[in-house]
Order: sequence, then C-alpha cells, then structure tokens
Amino acid sequence: MGRTIFVTNTNDFHHTDRYDGEDYEFPPGEKVAITEEAATHMFGRNLVDKSNALQRLGWAMKYDPATKNFEENLEGARNLARFVFTESMLVEALGRPSVEPEIA
Repeated sequence: MGRTIFVTNTNDFHHTDRYDGEDYEFPPGEKVAITEEAATHMFGRNLVDKSNALQRLGWAMKYDPATKNFEENLEGARNLARFVFTESMLVEALGRPSVEPEIA
C-alpha cells in the first residue's frame, strides 16, 4: 500500500467511487483519506493525461441533442479539477510511552 493522501471534493455534488473492492464517498468540502494508487485510478492524480479518468467517470463526452452527436464535455474536466489533493504526514503522538520502562 502506498502513501496516504487527502482528497477534498470542492464540487457542489457528492461523489461516490470505487477502487480495489472498496467504496469511497466524497462529500463536498470534506477531506477523505485514500491511497495514492486509488487517487491515480479514480482521479488521474499525477497523470498529465486525465482522459482515462474522465472516461471511466463518464465525464469525457456529452450528448448534444441539437446536433445529435457526442461532443467533448468541458464541464467534466472542470469537475475533475475540483478534487484537491494534499499529502498526509506521519507524526508521532506526544505523551507517555505505551510500555513502561523496566527499572532495575
């Protein structure tokens, strides 16, 4: 398992996704901890080309009833860009050790 990162959904809609058999919920404005691998799969994090993520989410194309054709969905790319990633840090908690030292 890779590093843990936080994802914040800054869209105005709730997003649900799935990675490696686990369901994830991304409510607007809340930080959700996921692995880097999950972020790459779900959102194309750290990839220059996000087309696979857009396509998987169903946000790559939209149907235009006027022309009866599919066209690029620019709003889908904007939705994807509204997922903000921050890195987590491992920090030791302050306090007493969990095991008492032996006194000789």
